[in-house]
Amino acid sequence: MKERPLYFISEYAEDYFFHGGIGIIDAERILEQQGFQPIRLPFHFSFSLWAKLSRLWYCVKLIFSIERNAAVVFIHPLHARLNNWLVSFLNRRKVMIICMIGDIDGLKDGDRKLLEHEIKLLSRFQYFIVHNQGMLDWLNAYIPGRKAELIEFFDFLTSPASRQLLVEREIVFAGNLDKSKFLLDLQRLPLHFNLYGPGINLQMQDQSNVTYHGIFDPYELPGKLHGSFGLVWDGESVDEMKGSLGDYMQYISHHKLSLYILAGLPVITACSSGASALVKKYRIGFCVDSLSEISDRMNKLTRVQYQEMVDNMQPLANRIANGNCLSAALERLMLRLN
Repeated sequence: MKERPLYFISEYAEDYFFHGGIGIIDAERILEQQGFQPIRLPFHFSFSLWAKLSRLWYCVKLIFSIERNAAVVFIHPLHARLNNWLVSFLNRRKVMIICMIGDIDGLKDGDRKLLEHEIKLLSRFQYFIVHNQGMLDWLNAYIPGRKAELIEFFDFLTSPASRQLLVEREIVFAGNLDKSKFLLDLQRLPLHFNLYGPGINLQMQDQSNVTYHGIFDPYELPGKLHGSFGLVWDGESVDEMKGSLGDYMQYISHHKLSLYILAGLPVITACSSGASALVKKYRIGFCVDSLSEISDRMNKLTRVQYQEMVDNMQPLANRIANGNCLSAALERLMLRLN
């Protein structure tokens, strides 16, 4: 990677997230560790006229100072309008632009107009880093002919938890709880759920089979989770993947998937999710079509089978904790550029 000048658009260096967004912060850290120089707009938190003009002048200088043989990584979606403008102009100058897809907001929000805009924007670029095979299939369907590599799992730059786990009927769900409407209907299930993260409400918390454990620093969270399995599920229903967030699961690797692996918790996910192929490939859990199937699956699971799932997660945990998911995808893609 040293022969080509390397840069990345930095938007998250000074931000803090309780959960999912931490994957993007860690991605920026890994890029810097891999020798990519950060491009960060000056006066990040100032909206004065002087600050805006300073950012504009900074971008103009960058357009003509970045070498034509450089590679510039950005994480989609970019939030600053000037960063979008900068990437667009660098692309026109034939600078090598690599798009790492963090989210596809049009799919996530079920917003058709926004999705059409995102497809039009992404179609400008030739090189991509995507979550998993589901996202790659989507990319090939709507923007064919691109070169892309998979990260499979989001890196999570913290130490894996070390503790003895038991096969119990307790399931962990961590994340932004308010958006996951299926959590309102957990009382229908003969299981106990331990919830972690912001956005709890009384209706969720008042269910007899729910315990809310609060909000923790994300880098401490793997060691705080209590239970036997981690749940990767979203949408409006416990019976199926319903709603835009449920549909979106086909294409993404949730950051909570990496969290559970670092916590040593075998994973339960939807059979239709993008994560299900990874769960099967690495034999780190099982998939269901409805949360009502979990109890029966757990009853049939032996201690030996459970321990095998836990053991299979250990090499993945080391890979995720060391930033090797993104760095390996970058290395493979950069080899294809040369």
